[in-house]
Amino acid sequence: MCRREKELSVIVPSKCVRAARSSRRVVRVSQPAKLLAVVAGMAAFVVTGAGAAWCFPWSIDMYRGPAIQPLEVSPRVMPEGTLPVDTGSPPQSLEQATVKAHNPLKPTPENLAHGKEMFDNDCAPCHGENADGNGPVAHLQRAHGIQPKNLVTGVTKNLPDGYIYGYIRDGGFHMPAYADAMDSDERWDVVMYLRQLEAQASKAAPKTASK
Repeated sequence: MCRREKELSVIVPSKCVRAARSSRRVVRVSQPAKLLAVVAGMAAFVVTGAGAAWCFPWSIDMYRGPAIQPLEVSPRVMPEGTLPVDTGSPPQSLEQATVKAHNPLKPTPENLAHGKEMFDNDCAPCHGENADGNGPVAHLQRAHGIQPKNLVTGVTKNLPDGYIYGYIRDGGFHMPAYADAMDSDERWDVVMYLRQLEAQASKAAPKTASK
């Protein structure tokens, strides 16, 4: 070693060298400790930020909003035909309908044609298109001991209009209710059409007997 190198060299104690080496070591933190630190930080943020969040303007919007009283604004006018206002009937039992219900409609060609349409759609599958109890599904009912009624002869012919109207509306032991399938006027149309079928059957009966 030359003279210049000797002058620049410094003698460092061994203790300092070991301390410097130890300071370079990386301190390892366990995973649970990290998770605990994250949870603690989030909790501190929530606690310290709660007061500030409560002061946001939208936290009191419901207090500042205008109070609207019922019917203060006029309701919208419903389109014509949306709600029925001139049809329907008050709740009645079958007994009450038999005595109190009377057909308010006239047997016009339009009403009879509409009654035939409703009868063919809802009644003819069981009772037949001529209401003689021989519809296209009658054989399935007979297999279970159920005989569809003949509506043009027998007891049905002598029943009041109100009884037939109430029976269509409420149904019976083997017949479903059609209150949701027909409105009040449609049920009366069916009653009028059934009376027409009964009249036609009565006229055809003497001719059949004479043969």
